[in-house]
Amino acid sequence: MKKNELIEFLQRQIEFLQGRLDEALTSVNSLTLANEKLVATVDELRKQIASLEDVIKGKGVELNKEKAARQAVQRLQGSPSERQAKPVPTRASSETQQQRPEKKRTNNGAKRKTHPECEVETVVVEPDSPDFNPEAATFIGECDVVRYVMEPMRFKKIIYKVRKYVQDEKIYKGTAPATPLLNSQYTSSFIAGLTELRYLHCMPLENAVEYFRSHGFDLDKGTAQKLVSKVKVQLENMYKALARAIVEDNYICGDETYQKVRLQVATKSGKNIKKGYIWVFVGMTTGLVYFFYDDGSRSAEVFEQHIKGFNGAFQCDYYSGYRHIGIGEMSGIKRLPCLQHIKRKFLDIKDNPQAQEIAKLFGLLYHFEHQHSIGKDGWTAEKHLEWRQRYSKVMLEKIHMRLVVVKARIGVPPDDPLLAATEHALRQWDEIPRIFASATYRLDNNEVERINRYISLTRRRLTIGSHSGAEAAALYHSLAITCHRCGVNVFDYFCDIIDRCAAWPPNTPIEKYRDLLPDRWKLSQK
Repeated sequence: MKKNELIEFLQRQIEFLQGRLDEALTSVNSLTLANEKLVATVDELRKQIASLEDVIKGKGVELNKEKAARQAVQRLQGSPSERQAKPVPTRASSETQQQRPEKKRTNNGAKRKTHPECEVETVVVEPDSPDFNPEAATFIGECDVVRYVMEPMRFKKIIYKVRKYVQDEKIYKGTAPATPLLNSQYTSSFIAGLTELRYLHCMPLENAVEYFRSHGFDLDKGTAQKLVSKVKVQLENMYKALARAIVEDNYICGDETYQKVRLQVATKSGKNIKKGYIWVFVGMTTGLVYFFYDDGSRSAEVFEQHIKGFNGAFQCDYYSGYRHIGIGEMSGIKRLPCLQHIKRKFLDIKDNPQAQEIAKLFGLLYHFEHQHSIGKDGWTAEKHLEWRQRYSKVMLEKIHMRLVVVKARIGVPPDDPLLAATEHALRQWDEIPRIFASATYRLDNNEVERINRYISLTRRRLTIGSHSGAEAAALYHSLAITCHRCGVNVFDYFCDIIDRCAAWPPNTPIEKYRDLLPDRWKLSQK
């Protein structure tokens, strides 16, 4: 045997022995993990036994109370003063049986949910009595007994044995499934799981990591942060496609809210945390949600930069950042006011009858609006538009008369809250009829307010670590909440788009990402 052949033979032997050694180490680790799980299971069973003992003791106390109550009722029934005469039957027993009302359902008459969304498994249950003989018995029927079972999330470690071969002096090697990040063993499902917990269920990342750990996978918080931040870079083009798609809608609702952001350098006053404002546009036709963040600024320049190219109706409150709508470069935008913001200023003046009367008149607009719904009972958009213009004309005239009377009062101080609420309504009065010029425009901006709840819930639980972290939050919130509004499963969506975006080259045209947004997305066949 030649020297080179001997060296190659020894190298193959070393590789084979190294593989056997890795398998042995893997077996040892799995056995150790199984032992730890068994110990945890024993501890859990001990806790359950202790809790059951407590429940049994409590049941004994409840049974004694129930027994005493029954005895008290029996004593009352035996007393001559508490006896009641039996009712005299006035109809035949057969008629009574026929007209007897149907027995109400259990659970206080409430209907039980059948949960058709669940995976159904059917199990046939035979009698387990030792005296039962299936051959001698006659089948007389069966009944359905439903039990709902939940299986916690599971983690799997898949080891791909990538084999290598030599053929005709050429090496052939198998290919394992790729991951979205280089030199990483984590698939897109991990980022999808973290995204759903963090940006849809508003769970801090450390809580999401603890949730993973409680279900059998010890994921470091630093690793989780790197997975989210690095995948955010791959989704940048998709985020740009979302920004373009949102301004192609013809009806947008917008608002802004703040998030607590930690600064790398303290301000002159010594504060390390500031209010960073996150803006949101909601496409009312497409269902898309677009959050954006620009160093936490709330200035009109940020809004004007992101609204470029939009021509349609924009519904918002009376914040000064929207003051240039309908002017200059934004002349193609038609502003719609929010009636809920106007009404709220009168509702807050609780001790003033005039303010409450005006608030009730605004409430009547909602009353008439909700009497009909497009697509229900044959109600068309044309009928709804005609109905809107009819009731709004009468109601707006009544409201305007009340506002003019309040405005014309003499001797009212400038800081009077009723005067301030009236002037706030009159400044937007010419824009209010625009709401009723279409059958689809909303009376208020409540849809955006509900979406901003995702930010406010996060704000209570955590502080974002930097401006870049707030930008990542805006991206992930946009996609996750859009999925929720479009009825798309968030986990399946992120599993799919992360792999697709990782496979596409960075110079892929932005237009191609448009079909990956939740309103058009279709699960790829892998």
